[in-house]
Amino acid sequence: MSDHSSLLVEKLWRLKRRIDKGACPGVDFVHLNVLLREPAYRTDVLRRVEANGTPELQALAREVMANDDGRPLMAKAPDQPLKTSAARPANRRSWFGRNALVVLPVLGVAVATVAGFTAFENRAVRVDSDIVTDTVWETGKRYVLEETIFVDNAQLTIEPGVVIEGEAGSALIVTSSAKLFARGSRNEPVVFTSAKPDGERARGDWGGVVLLGKAPVNEPDAAIEGVPETDLRGRFGGSDPEHSCGVLQYTRIEFAGFEVYKNNELNGLTLGACGSNTIVQNVQVHRALDDGIEMFGGTVDLQNIVVTGAADDSIDWDWGWNGRVQFAVIQQHRDAGDNAFEGDNNGSNHSALPRSEPTFYNVTLYGSGRSAKEHRAILLREGSGGHFHNMIIDSFAIEALDTRDEITALVGMKALTFSHNLLSNNGRLGNLNATEEAEDDDFDFNEEKWIRTPSLSNSVQVESGLQISASDESFPHFRPLGMMRTMKAKRPPKSEFFDESAEYQGAINPRATSTWLDGWTAFPEA
Repeated sequence: MSDHSSLLVEKLWRLKRRIDKGACPGVDFVHLNVLLREPAYRTDVLRRVEANGTPELQALAREVMANDDGRPLMAKAPDQPLKTSAARPANRRSWFGRNALVVLPVLGVAVATVAGFTAFENRAVRVDSDIVTDTVWETGKRYVLEETIFVDNAQLTIEPGVVIEGEAGSALIVTSSAKLFARGSRNEPVVFTSAKPDGERARGDWGGVVLLGKAPVNEPDAAIEGVPETDLRGRFGGSDPEHSCGVLQYTRIEFAGFEVYKNNELNGLTLGACGSNTIVQNVQVHRALDDGIEMFGGTVDLQNIVVTGAADDSIDWDWGWNGRVQFAVIQQHRDAGDNAFEGDNNGSNHSALPRSEPTFYNVTLYGSGRSAKEHRAILLREGSGGHFHNMIIDSFAIEALDTRDEITALVGMKALTFSHNLLSNNGRLGNLNATEEAEDDDFDFNEEKWIRTPSLSNSVQVESGLQISASDESFPHFRPLGMMRTMKAKRPPKSEFFDESAEYQGAINPRATSTWLDGWTAFPEA
């Protein structure tokens, strides 16, 4: 079976299922076996759908007709539906699974035979209903999200190597009553990506992943962006700072950020009120339409994080996030993006508690320099504090740091600290030709004077502090140019979370022959 035929069979299966759900008035039922076996029957169905189907179904029919050569199809069995509204034993197959069509070529003539298709590898399981019972997505399978899927009062486990493809308008939202356990491995990461073919994928093809929890937030009646206000499943927040939303390990999220409505997109990964027992490690978000990762309150920690090519901010936080981050790489692409970090507390009440005050160690921020879209490294406003140490902030054409609103008080109360960082090849703070700040929006707080305070041990230089390969958007590497012995770094705090041995600037150990990014990250253009 060719990949072309397989894709055509999958589209015909989708068309049949949507007709069965009433998407084409006047066509009540389509026989799948005949649809695949008899070109004349298939042509008649497609024409009727094109005349009477919903706009979405008409578009699907046109896609089929454009690729249909009018012959009986030789293909592996089409996608297997996944119904999650009720539990089903793992060893029990659906009627379609027991009776799926497999067409075998004999002397160049397609001969139909009925057989099960569980032996076919990497078959697609279509997901079109919410997950309300404990469910496992198994290694060796693809899962296709047809719409926004809620995991509610249940646990979803995703095994290593599983690929989840999102169609337009789809997303995976794990409510505060549920948990997601996506445990990939270095050699078999879990991958959330676009349902479009390789080479045709783009930012915003689907919605992204949302985890909601019960940790504190400083916004009353907090609800996630992109979910209707009347849908209580979008609510999050509570009084448990240790609440767990589950596990994300060795997981990639690609081409996400679907625009739900004008100027309101889901992010690649959204973490709403996730607590400190949530594990987010070795996670990459690539080419998201909105933010790469956004935290709304909570205390979730992040470790070994990669955000590449986000069209808005790479890491964004609001509403009282108090997590910790160690080992993070941000790469802003030349064609899109805003800030590497955008930190807010609460726009309605800048002093709202708990105050946003995350802690960062060993971070590399790369901003692509003078390019079609120029970037800022860090924007802090609306009362957000934060602690930023052992960072490399490189090639941000606009500026390395912009503070807004009341900052002096935050520095005075030590809610905002910035030390042992390398600022290299930036606009303001690092470039001899830099312009002055355009306007005073932080009550005359002087970012450059503060950063250059000798006791903070920050370094500012004109030349880049990273290897030139940091600018490569397909095969990047983020090794620093400097040697460890020349770095002004501080030892990370003693805790179960931090690696105390990382007494260097940036996310990559200058002495390492391999890095924690190897094996599981990827940087596709489309």
